[in-house]
Amino acid sequence: MERIKRLLDLMEGRAFSAYLLTLPENLYYFIGFKGEGAAVIMSDGSVRLYTLPLYYELAVQQVIPSVEVIKTKSYDMFKEELADELGKLVGDVGFDYMDAESFWKLSSKLRFLHLIPSSDLVWKLRSIKDEKEIEKIAKAAAISDVGMEIASDLISPGVTEQDVKAELTEELLRCGADRVAFDIIVASGTKSSLPHGGPGNRQLQAGDVVVIDLGASVSEYSADVTRTFFVGDKVQDKIEKVYKLVEEAKNLAEEHMMAWVSASSVDRVARQFIENAGFVEYFVHSLGHGIGLSVHEPPRISPNSKDLLAENMVVTCEPGVYIPGQYGIRLEDTLVIKKDSAVRLSKAPFNPYTH
Repeated sequence: MERIKRLLDLMEGRAFSAYLLTLPENLYYFIGFKGEGAAVIMSDGSVRLYTLPLYYELAVQQVIPSVEVIKTKSYDMFKEELADELGKLVGDVGFDYMDAESFWKLSSKLRFLHLIPSSDLVWKLRSIKDEKEIEKIAKAAAISDVGMEIASDLISPGVTEQDVKAELTEELLRCGADRVAFDIIVASGTKSSLPHGGPGNRQLQAGDVVVIDLGASVSEYSADVTRTFFVGDKVQDKIEKVYKLVEEAKNLAEEHMMAWVSASSVDRVARQFIENAGFVEYFVHSLGHGIGLSVHEPPRISPNSKDLLAENMVVTCEPGVYIPGQYGIRLEDTLVIKKDSAVRLSKAPFNPYTH
């Protein structure tokens, strides 16, 4: 109930009569439920979870004590019953997420109540991890490290991207992951210039650049790790130089990471270093992001971010340089922010050469 109590304090500051949780990650974070539904948290601290018959038994088993579980009649009636509940309230009700259609349908049924988008209240709580959350992410990072070491052994001429992806998925699960955190990226050759890879199942060749981005999930918490490999024992000198550039930019940015530092200034450290080398136009994404129950969550470490880093945030640092139609280099780790530093939770070695 401690997390709900903290949310109630934030709700009081906005004068909300209730708060509506709909995102599965938020339902799990606040009430322990791993399914679909909507939870209404009243200003007096009472909580009702509305869920489908499909999830009712699971909900009863999982929710924290004092949460009342309401089984709706059907999927079609779910929003109707939720609207009936909210219709009893007066004033402003905050909510974490709702698609436009759901928002319109609910709002049209509520005469004396206003739905106020206010996901920032949830993120104020979720972005700061407690000790148990950090332990779960650290375990996910350790499993991800093993996967990356296996990736280094798998990469060789003649192997396909799909071969590597399938083997890594199996190994992460075998090593203790509950699931892979996201669709593993294996991008080789010219496809490595696409930050998230591209279609097809390319066969690896000597001299290729291969970007592998993977993450394990443990007890719903994820890690995110990227390494770039070279197939064989030699690549072009210009590629080696860009690899070293990206690695040094990453190290400089991580040295700047600590509590009370602005996320935008961390991005600026890496981006300026890459700009000084003449490659900034090829650094096409933000430097990093928060990670936890979601793979991408606040804080956003980007040029225009308004976020401040805080102690016990868990973030990624992932500079990259992508030369269109030629190759791409990205390196990424998962880190926990401390008072005067950032500590890597993922520790896979930086050795780009494989065979």
